[in-house]
Amino acid sequence: MPGDTENELLEEMRAVKSLLILQAMALGCQQKHVAAALGVSDATLSRMFPKGFGKEIAKIAERRFSSETEA
Repeated sequence: MPGDTENELLEEMRAVKSLLILQAMALGCQQKHVAAALGVSDATLSRMFPKGFGKEIAKIAERRFSSETEA
């Protein structure tokens, strides 16, 4: 059915978008900058992930950056 294929493609695109957002944040981009690049508010971006998830990703990025500069 064409509708099923379209729905599957839409879900896959949403998943890819979420992964790219997480990657940007894990690389150190601030959530507000990612939101601005997507043309959405910071609050909208926050609602895309579980509460506190963005802060945890930012902590991971900070630890990664710290360990890379020490090496």
